[in-house]
Amino acid sequence: MRLAVTLGLLTLAACPPKRGPGGGPAPVGVGCPDANNVYVASYLTPEDGGKGHTGWVLPLHDKVVESVKGVAEYATLDHAAATAAGVPAPPQSVWILAPGVAPCRATIGNYYAAAIDAPTPNLTYGIELTGCQPPPDPSNASAIAAVSADPPSECQVIGPRAVASRLGEIDKQGKWQKPAKETPIPASLAPVIPNHECAAPGCEKLWSIAQVDVGGQPVAWAGAVNWLTVSDECEWKGQRFSGFFVVGPTGAPMKVTEGQDHPLALTAVLADKTGAKVLIAEGPGEYTTYTLGAGTATVGRHLVWLLPHPDSFEALDQLGPVCPEADPGSAVSPPKP
Repeated sequence: MRLAVTLGLLTLAACPPKRGPGGGPAPVGVGCPDANNVYVASYLTPEDGGKGHTGWVLPLHDKVVESVKGVAEYATLDHAAATAAGVPAPPQSVWILAPGVAPCRATIGNYYAAAIDAPTPNLTYGIELTGCQPPPDPSNASAIAAVSADPPSECQVIGPRAVASRLGEIDKQGKWQKPAKETPIPASLAPVIPNHECAAPGCEKLWSIAQVDVGGQPVAWAGAVNWLTVSDECEWKGQRFSGFFVVGPTGAPMKVTEGQDHPLALTAVLADKTGAKVLIAEGPGEYTTYTLGAGTATVGRHLVWLLPHPDSFEALDQLGPVCPEADPGSAVSPPKP
């Protein structure tokens, strides 16, 4: 990539909003918008020495091109140029939702185009947003952008919490160590996970499961399971399974597969006094919002806003040893029986 466009996932807690500075009565708040009026904003930071906007942006469109050679890394566009490129009109009342603070109404700025120097060259388009604070970690942040005429202060952003895991660690000598403890996969989720023969010490089964609760009841899960063949290589091969799930018509977990050009990860659920309303799932350069209700997750908005390097998709469900970036040829020693 020629721009450090953030692709980070949300790390959000269901904290009550705090009043912002200033006096006078607070504006009347409303609940969550429908899924079609929920977007994902990214925090954009130019690479060292690069030019462009630093701050929130709202991605809206992507276009594959033959080459980005000679194309500006980042450029603002007028309305006519954006329309000619196929960029849809942006929403006019956008609120950035962040944990622990009141929703921030962003000011709509210029259209932009950013060149992505990937194996499939592409241009990503959107609109600049100003007036809202940067995330705690500007290098790795995204945020929910809700479209609403009134502040959605009654809408909670609830992120998944870890409920089960079996994950090893790499020690200082570069050796993979078996987990000292593990939490079993929830019984309700176990039936939807496939079975593979995997017996130690030649194979290790690893997992990571998270859950979203609304009103004290689970409404969604995210999970990844790996069955990995132990070897002297720095990255182990094997079978992988991952996905996210909602409560289906029978009350059992149901895997969500629609609205994904590539596998996505559950990042948050929006809920208000009526219950869980919208589920948001993200991946590199792509996101989908889903309407929750009646045992279904219906696609509200699906957007591929950037085409990254294909390798970026591999990290989504990788739980085992990986090759160190600084020394890709080094080996990780297998665990001791």
